[in-house]
Amino acid sequence: MKSLFDTPEDRPLPTRLMPEQPEAFLGQAHLMGADSPLKGLLEARTFRSMVIYGPPGCGKSSFVHLLECLLPFHFHVVRGSEGSVSDLKKVIDIGKDYRRSGQKTVLVIEEIDRFTRTQQDVLVPALERGDILLLGLSYDNPVRALLPPLVSRVLIFPFYALSTEDLGVLLERCRLFLERERGGTVEVEQDARSLLIRRSGGDGRKLVLVFEAIVAASRGGVSPLRIGADHVARFETLPGGIGRDRESHYDLISAFIKSVRNHDPDAAVHYLARMIETGEDPLFIARRLVVLASEDIGLANPVGLTVAVSCLEAIRSIGMPEGRIPLAQTTLYLALSPKSNSAYKAVERALTEVREGFLPPVPEFLKNVHLSGSTLWQESSERELYRYPPDDPSGVSPQTYFSGKTPLYLPPLLPAGEEIEMRRRLLEWQRLKGRVSPSDPDKSE
Repeated sequence: MKSLFDTPEDRPLPTRLMPEQPEAFLGQAHLMGADSPLKGLLEARTFRSMVIYGPPGCGKSSFVHLLECLLPFHFHVVRGSEGSVSDLKKVIDIGKDYRRSGQKTVLVIEEIDRFTRTQQDVLVPALERGDILLLGLSYDNPVRALLPPLVSRVLIFPFYALSTEDLGVLLERCRLFLERERGGTVEVEQDARSLLIRRSGGDGRKLVLVFEAIVAASRGGVSPLRIGADHVARFETLPGGIGRDRESHYDLISAFIKSVRNHDPDAAVHYLARMIETGEDPLFIARRLVVLASEDIGLANPVGLTVAVSCLEAIRSIGMPEGRIPLAQTTLYLALSPKSNSAYKAVERALTEVREGFLPPVPEFLKNVHLSGSTLWQESSERELYRYPPDDPSGVSPQTYFSGKTPLYLPPLLPAGEEIEMRRRLLEWQRLKGRVSPSDPDKSE
């Protein structure tokens, strides 16, 4: 099998710019910086089986290339979408032969999260025997896709999108490389540089490919060649870095919900736009807004749930792209609403008590005793009767419906929105019933 990088000299520029020394590696300071785990392994010229995962263009392939440059091992590459069980067994057999002669084999598996259970089962005994070392590459967190026995035998490291600073360094390397190749000066105006970096979305490969294409399209013997924002805008009309994968799916919806929860409309709309651009299911977004309207806004603004449900129905009716408008309207409305999770906490407390076995009998006067032939109906004259609240001048019956260990609904001491009035009414009703709520700061101990 050929190496991942055993290609002709006209290979793509991102491949030709790959680092050959650890100090030239860009990004992933948590893994490749001073006193970091992967940097330590490279300096010791050794390796351990691992899976690295992260978004496109973050340096996973560069790390593989760096290993090939530094380690005296045999590298074999298999793609998760193409490698069959027989391919894996061939590499494992090769690894066995090398191991007998004191040499090591690294099996690089691209898109390892796409491996079937059968393919993964083949790897486990080979790793256990030490026939091969494994380097898996994945866009998504592999823990969700890999079998526990395989996860148990590898280290797992996350790679993150390149920072603005790293992308700036990469762009400068690309510019100098193209200057040498072109034989003339290439200048990048500041606004063009900012636009290239911003539109790359943390994807170093995309940055290099776009910049190389702009330079190639601008050739004409002119020196210096000046690249302005207009060149970038004409050549690259769509923002980069918005490819969809499972990991970004979870990250974006998490950032979206947390932004709405923390009263941040700008952040909320930003993450909404990113989800829309990645092709996220708008019904999924709308359903999450319905949950948020009850869980985080709740009684502080009960209308929030109505707005969220209306948004869900609107998306079902009109679809996209028009659906982006009610999504944005609802997102902003909920972000700007007062928040309360008292309803969410109340039902969680109640469920916890029930699951722990707290099941007090229903008071006799609350039971349905008006059924024909009911013994309770015949004996009702001997029992406490249900007192109809509207018949009481205060509108509140003094009867006790539930004797819980602790109150389940606890309005915040500093309620917001509609819950301010709800709390006032609750305290008044409890006073009429002859009770004092622990949530009343003026009467509780």
